[in-house]
Amino acid sequence: MSITLRLGLIVLSTLFFISIIKSVRKNKLRSEYASGWIILSLGLVILSFFPQIAYLVGHFFNVMSIANIVFAAVLFMLIVLSYVLFTKVSLLEEKQKDLIQEIAILKEKNKLK
Repeated sequence: MSITLRLGLIVLSTLFFISIIKSVRKNKLRSEYASGWIILSLGLVILSFFPQIAYLVGHFFNVMSIANIVFAAVLFMLIVLSYVLFTKVSLLEEKQKDLIQEIAILKEKNKLK
């Protein structure tokens, strides 16, 4: 890997990490959702400094191209994130249904419209 590419990866992955931390501090991103992104960005920073790790993993899994390892890791991360988000949505839908039922019961008790 060329030194220019490594420097570019180091700068971009560090900026990505910093932007995630800033988003959490400004309450734009909740910490429970940010944990996955922080782990991903730290992984990118580590791989930027030590690209030999990707080659070792590729050799261990007998993968022809290192890019395939990166794509597989990103795909796995997105699948996990998608699962977490769908779980949250399901819980929120259940809470919403319970609240609607509770409001309907209270309106019926108080004879409200």
